[in-house]
Amino acid sequence: MPSKFLFSQFQKQLIGSLGLDGDEVEILPLQLFLAETFGSEGGTQIFEEITSDISFFRSQDPASALYSDAEILSVRRGVAAIAAHRIFSAILKVFPESLYSVEVMAKYIQKDTNIEIHPTAKIKVPFAIDHGHGTVIGATAEVGEEVFLYHGVTLGASGKRDEAERRHPILGNRVFCGNASQILGPSVIEDGVSLASGSIVVNSYVEEGVKIFLSVRVSGVIIPAGTTVYAGDPENIRRYWVLLKNQTQPAWHIFEPFVSHKGVSIKTPEK
Repeated sequence: MPSKFLFSQFQKQLIGSLGLDGDEVEILPLQLFLAETFGSEGGTQIFEEITSDISFFRSQDPASALYSDAEILSVRRGVAAIAAHRIFSAILKVFPESLYSVEVMAKYIQKDTNIEIHPTAKIKVPFAIDHGHGTVIGATAEVGEEVFLYHGVTLGASGKRDEAERRHPILGNRVFCGNASQILGPSVIEDGVSLASGSIVVNSYVEEGVKIFLSVRVSGVIIPAGTTVYAGDPENIRRYWVLLKNQTQPAWHIFEPFVSHKGVSIKTPEK
């Protein structure tokens, strides 16, 4: 593990191992870099996380079905951004005081991939970003297993916090986010939720299995499990055209406001 005095050398090795200098990635040098940095056991664990992310990405992307791990890392830069995040997370577990140095290195990832993942974001394995340009994941975001993001997705802040001082969303497992979808504030997205392109969720609690259609804005409400949200009422932010679970026809429905739900409470910002 690098000390705070060796980050310059570490940065050069990171750039080379993940192809941030424009070269193709080679698996053996990456494995050696991880082993030298984190030890045999630690390096193996990080490498297994990276290969799990790659396998998940390959399963979701037909264009990568026949590519090797090295080829995917070389040309699918969303995967490289995630690999860098795995490495940064491992550093911060041992040297949390090195956050600034890690953020300095993260600039190279952002420049190469146009993806910004804050090093303190908590992301489970596996995780995938396809294309990725314009994707932003905030510092207190939490992401579950088998989450898939397209380009332009933001897991960002809204100005509100929850009682745990979290400013960014929590995503459960198997969540899909279409391109340019936005999840903002201390929102909670439960397992199996699907957000279509251009949809927006702000300061809301979205329960398991919800589907949100193209360009729909969901704001400040609780969406019950299994609901399909087709449209919102521009004159009433709590009223939506939806198909509720176990119903056969869509109808207008007014949802409960999200102030406190399932142990998560939203704080009112101080003025």
